[in-house]
Amino acid sequence: MPRNPGPGSLVLGDVAGAADLVNAIVDRIADGALTDGDAVPSTRVLARQTGLSRGTVVRAFDELAAAGFISSTHGSGTRVSGGATQAARAGARTRGRDEAVPGPTVEPRRGRSHRDLRPGIPDATLVDARAWRSAVRTAAVGGLAGLNPWEEPSPTLRAALAGHLRRHRGIADADPMLFDSSRSAVAALCAAFAADGQAPFHIEDPGYRGAMLMAREQGLSVRVHPADPDGLDAALLGDEPSIVFVTPAHHYPLGYRMSVDRRVALVEWARTTGSLVIEDDYDGEFRYGVAPLPALATLPGGAESVAYVGTSSKSVAPDLRVAWCLPPATLRRGVQRWLAVHRRGPSSVPADVLAEFIGSGAMDRHLARAARVYSDRRSRLVSALCRECPDLAVTGVEAGLHLCVLLPGRDDDEIVRALEAAGWRTRSLSSQAHRYAVSGLVLNYARLRGPDAAEFASALREVLARAG
Repeated sequence: MPRNPGPGSLVLGDVAGAADLVNAIVDRIADGALTDGDAVPSTRVLARQTGLSRGTVVRAFDELAAAGFISSTHGSGTRVSGGATQAARAGARTRGRDEAVPGPTVEPRRGRSHRDLRPGIPDATLVDARAWRSAVRTAAVGGLAGLNPWEEPSPTLRAALAGHLRRHRGIADADPMLFDSSRSAVAALCAAFAADGQAPFHIEDPGYRGAMLMAREQGLSVRVHPADPDGLDAALLGDEPSIVFVTPAHHYPLGYRMSVDRRVALVEWARTTGSLVIEDDYDGEFRYGVAPLPALATLPGGAESVAYVGTSSKSVAPDLRVAWCLPPATLRRGVQRWLAVHRRGPSSVPADVLAEFIGSGAMDRHLARAARVYSDRRSRLVSALCRECPDLAVTGVEAGLHLCVLLPGRDDDEIVRALEAAGWRTRSLSSQAHRYAVSGLVLNYARLRGPDAAEFASALREVLARAG
């Protein structure tokens, strides 16, 4: 039973703005006044109670929802998300207490319909065109820096990212290094940790083949482990100093979220064995009805043993080609040497534009808007699949921009070819595996429009029926 007496009885204390309201609600979750599943007072009720405008309360709810503390369901109102209590008590917050919640969002511009469901690409039309053009103009005022971006990367982007990572991932005092892609960051970390190419490289299977390729290019021995719904089990890794690559926020491609226990155990294993964990925060910005889990880099011992890697490819667009990395201090010089040799930093022009987009608050507004849109598109696809193909299992629906449909006993490459003939581009799950192949489809719902979800589910049902 909910512990909160009712949807209009929440005691918040004095709140002077949206940021105060966000922090007050998270505090009430942490102290048990609100607990998982409890109804949250409506925006109208809270506006009347606090004296804030309803628009201010709506912006606070947007941020709480984007961070995963609350979720709204049609007909059921707004409730505290499952796992929010644990996250709040662990210290998770949406931003620093002295920072303001950004202003109202802007409606996304319309784009053409897409029938490409392959993973890895967000809907760039959700980026507010006016805010982006403003960021471009502001960045252009300063002219060209005239510097090598791999030697003196954009200081404005590094500063903006430090604030962004503090607000959204709880990483304090970040000093990010800039790359042109997450693959480049992985390659640099492998080279810095194992200059002699002797360290094993552990990765889940199915998993991100780009990371596996980078490890092999550095001469490392790749060791694969079957993907587990709770995340990689450190007990499987032995005691040899190694590199471990994980995507704990939303496992690629199966979509699992690494449990808190497995996160803590992996960081402790890395600390005691002198190993390196590469945390690719793949799809970490988007969660649906679940609470944020702490980044590995924020856990005790994480700063010394975890390298955090992020990119703008999923949050904004892949054509920016901007990524960042927070290596342990002991590897920083080695990573800098790799950058100096390979020259894989981002161009200063898109880097400075992204810095302005973040610094102006447009990025926070974009993420809140995109999370709502993606959540709706995900729900439409899941509902359509359940209706048309009720016997198929679906994984990875709690976060990210893609989900997986499992097809046990079927040739998923054959299904992919049949779907392409029917007008749909998808990716087979088995193509993402090295040894532990799983049959299924990896489906990106980020660019689904209008009736696309229903039409795709119907097409999949027909293809499966023809395939027997």
